[in-house]
Amino acid sequence: MSVQPWEPPIARLTGALEQIADRLDGLDRRVDGIDRRLDGFEQRMDHRFAQIDARFAQVDARFAQVDARFAQVDTRFAQVDVKFTWLIGIVIGTWVTTMLAILLHR
Repeated sequence: MSVQPWEPPIARLTGALEQIADRLDGLDRRVDGIDRRLDGFEQRMDHRFAQIDARFAQVDARFAQVDARFAQVDTRFAQVDVKFTWLIGIVIGTWVTTMLAILLHR
């Protein structure tokens, strides 16, 4: 059998295709490694964001407690204000009554 004129170029193409396949396999391995790293990074970020969300929930709960305490203080000040208003009214009423009793006493 004699060598056909198209066999050497086909052999070179076959070798080139094998090299391309090897390089693509190497690229696939590298991309898989990058994917694994990114997946690990994504999991760590998800975990950290979950921790941050939990921390924000704690801070929100503390702010709710502070808001409740301020509401209690506001209620107490309102009660004191009402009592003080009554006290001022009683003092003024007593003073007016005393002055009228002194001035109108015959």
